Amino acid sequence: MENQYNQKRILYVDDDPQSRMLVKHLIGKFYNLTLCSSAEKALEILQKETFDLILLDIRLEGEMNGIELLAKLRNIPRHAYTPVVAITAYAFEEDKKQLLSAGFTDYISKPINLNHFKELARAYTEAQGVSFY
Repeated sequence: MENQYNQKRILYVDDDPQSRMLVKHLIGKFYNLTLCSSAEKALEILQKETFDLILLDIRLEGEMNGIELLAKLRNIPRHAYTPVVAITAYAFEEDKKQLLSAGFTDYISKPINLNHFKELARAYTEAQGVSFY
């Protein structure tokens, strides 16, 4: 029988290799986790694949930032309502309001609080029928 945790798919987009490794360490064993280093590559993946949760850094190297990627992925029918969490060093309350008004489902600031991060991932996937506690 397949592990119930690995049935949920999460895409994490961040151009920082250390951040990607941290997320892999924190939740990689609980989910089918796809790591991506650019908005452009993420958009290619999102055109072909479906995810239960998308974790998206805001400041990405390349032609597109996280906010621009969010706007494009919301135009992909399979991702019109996928939860997308902004992960960013922009930590002021006004930044959070701006990101939520841009269409992000939720927000988490860097440096990442490890327990909060795991709880957030659990909450969004458990809402879809999975718990790893």
